[in-house]
Amino acid sequence: MTTPAMGRPRTPYRRRLLGRRLPVLLGAALVLTLLGPFGTFAELTLAQRLAYWVGLIGLGGLAFELLTLAATRLRRERPEAWRSMLAGVTLAVAAPMTLAVALLEKSLRGKDMLHPLGLAELFVYVVLVTLLVSAIPVWLELRDRGLLAGPTPPPSPPVPDNAPASPANPAAPAFFARLPARLGRDLLALEMEDHYVRVHTAEGSDLILMRLRDAIGELAGLDGMQVHRSHWVAAAAVAEMERKPDGKLVLVLRNGLRVPVSRSYAMAVREAGWAEKTRP
Repeated sequence: MTTPAMGRPRTPYRRRLLGRRLPVLLGAALVLTLLGPFGTFAELTLAQRLAYWVGLIGLGGLAFELLTLAATRLRRERPEAWRSMLAGVTLAVAAPMTLAVALLEKSLRGKDMLHPLGLAELFVYVVLVTLLVSAIPVWLELRDRGLLAGPTPPPSPPVPDNAPASPANPAAPAFFARLPARLGRDLLALEMEDHYVRVHTAEGSDLILMRLRDAIGELAGLDGMQVHRSHWVAAAAVAEMERKPDGKLVLVLRNGLRVPVSRSYAMAVREAGWAEKTRP
């Protein structure tokens, strides 16, 4: 089994939601109901406390779900910023929740917190609860997506027009200049991922903001081909080719990555001689 590409969750969404997020939400609501902090224990019944905390935690959980999507996309584009991103998510959830709590307190318990000092006090309490309910699941989500590694080195500087071609791949210096130095130049495959191209090399993978067809254009002259509308593969990367029971072809690369071959490209793959690597 191949390791999921960085940025893609390793665990299905339903399992992440039911196995991680909902238990955190329900556990936090139950603990707060039993403890009754901020005066809720003395002034509300058990049923009222349960409704109070489940409602607030549920609203915060919805905000968390929406912000998680934005947070993971930001993390993908700025791999060095995950700590500040978690702080931003916490504050972004806490701000509207502070107003919601103030309105609830005024209608339920007659406490007027809708003034600067009251809102500031509530904000501190809401941040503490949000850290419990939102920050931990966000961190788990980022870890599941493999996005908590160290910062990505900056890309290599552009190659001047009059500079000599890269000895590792003289046919595509412009494209290789986009790659982080840590990926090396042993290119295996390109994979379309939303508005990005995921570059697979012998050293790992990373995302580049560009279209797949533009990336392929910059690789003109390199021995390889597009084998699917979402995949390009270098010829030297192919270890073997498998035929599935339904007749579809799958390329197995040197790093274990499995790349599908669409029917429209199957003939070109065979003509390139890659079918000779077919597993018996």
